[in-house]
Amino acid sequence: MFKRANKITALLVAAASIMSVVPAMAATNLETKDGTIEKAVAYKDGKYLYQGYRTEGDDTGLYFNAGDKDKKLDNATEIGSVGKYSDKYVQALDGSNEYIVDLSTGTISDNDTVSDLKSTAQVKLQEKLNKTSRYGKGPGKITITQATGKGARFGAVWYEYSATTQASATTTSDTTEYGANDISYSGYVDQLGNYIDCSKNANIYVYNGTKMVKLDNIGDSDSSDGTTVTLNQINYMRTLSQDDKYIYRLVSAKVSGAVSVKTGLPEANDTLYYVQRISKAQGNTEKDAYLPQSTESFQIEDTSIIGNEDVSNAFAAIDPLKSGIANYTGTKYYMVDGSMYVTFCEDGGTDKVKTIKLNLKTSTKLDEYKSGVKTGNKLDGHVVVKDSDKDQKADAWVVDANKNVWALYQGEILKSTKLGDFNSVYTCDRSFNLIDVYDDNNLIAWKKDGNAYTTVTKGTQQSQADAATTVTTAPAVTIGWKQDGANWTLFDATGTKVANKWVNVSGVWYFLKADGVMATGWHNDNGTWYFLKSSGAMATGWYNDNGTWYFLNESGAMLANTTVDGYILNASGAWVK
Repeated sequence: MFKRANKITALLVAAASIMSVVPAMAATNLETKDGTIEKAVAYKDGKYLYQGYRTEGDDTGLYFNAGDKDKKLDNATEIGSVGKYSDKYVQALDGSNEYIVDLSTGTISDNDTVSDLKSTAQVKLQEKLNKTSRYGKGPGKITITQATGKGARFGAVWYEYSATTQASATTTSDTTEYGANDISYSGYVDQLGNYIDCSKNANIYVYNGTKMVKLDNIGDSDSSDGTTVTLNQINYMRTLSQDDKYIYRLVSAKVSGAVSVKTGLPEANDTLYYVQRISKAQGNTEKDAYLPQSTESFQIEDTSIIGNEDVSNAFAAIDPLKSGIANYTGTKYYMVDGSMYVTFCEDGGTDKVKTIKLNLKTSTKLDEYKSGVKTGNKLDGHVVVKDSDKDQKADAWVVDANKNVWALYQGEILKSTKLGDFNSVYTCDRSFNLIDVYDDNNLIAWKKDGNAYTTVTKGTQQSQADAATTVTTAPAVTIGWKQDGANWTLFDATGTKVANKWVNVSGVWYFLKADGVMATGWHNDNGTWYFLKSSGAMATGWYNDNGTWYFLNESGAMLANTTVDGYILNASGAWVK
């Protein structure tokens, strides 16, 4: 189906060439609506949730809008501190009572709340760790904390866990028997109790004064050049981000015998810093406990340790490491095409949102020093380097579900993709100073302590009318993508609506249904299943749909009853865990 170019693809190419000579449409002006909003969460298909009230006669509470009218939700009155959770949920509270709101339906429930899911994951983890000899008589003291999926966007939820084994105890409930010889472990666990123990593998590279040596596991030593370096300990600092396959965290390593690349002298406190890329898939076992399938470590240091400006600039971008941390607020870390993007508010009177792109490099040439003098030799470093950065003045900012950065500034709503320029997409009331965005077609902006807000529901017709008066040379027919409410349709170069077809636009496959509306979610084409993301783009490779992993090959077809990368897929295509 996808191996040959078809007529519609050629027509779209022609349409793109025609549209490229038409001046860009002015930013859409969004209609101001009456309502007092304290917090809000935007979702797809024109849906949103807000805490507040519409008119003076309304009660303060939680209201859900599915794109048409507000519906007051019973029981809960406010959005919880966790906010967005998993792929479509928001934590809600009524005093100490906890609920969860399903944004796809607007329903509220006290079943499977954020706390319930966390407790369930903890119980499942406890049961599994108790069966391992690595954890001795069982981790009598175990804690888990939500690590990913919080803050920046909707996403799969994993938890950090820490567990302490009892060196000598008769019961796992007697916490008084913990002592100095007890051992602490840490790792990650998903909501189903699938875990990875991150307390053994390290795979760090260390300079020993002559060359870079690799230490695979905690406790390993290297004496190949007559100088001994030993990895004594890995200390977890912070979980930074995740993508479909990996968790990224910041750690400090205690390495005796380590030498500074910059000075050529021994490290004073034996402490080095690394960003680790840890596979979510289970790999080998250590005393019956599952280790990650892979762990990679990338050194991140300031100039005093590594004389490389790009590495030191990366060091200065990470919250727990950078100086003047009080000048940065709300930092979010997220992965795009294998690179880490760090977005934060740069204060100090400038009110700027700043994004820094960091690359995890497996081979970067570092200058070698002896007694502070550059030798001219190069060392092969596994390091984190700064790639580039971008900033924009902002009254408020947010990262959407597709990992684009949005800024609200003096009535302009601007968007940046992959560290590109900020382009004005919408305009709104200049008093608005808070915003939440799901994607290009779903956002809500409002004024703190005010009585007005706006969404994307209105304003498109006005924008198109304005454009029509300024673009006099545009063809009379509609060409390309067109938004109709929450739906997208596509018109070819002749102005004909595309329907019941696969099309390739700029290298991305989409499916237009029989009514011409762009498909999203699962789609069955003559017995073969495909998955279209919320943007309409066809998914390939491993894809997590509501906690279940599927594999879609290069043509987008879902595989079933087979094994991929060692993982078994059942008849429904789901990964058998």
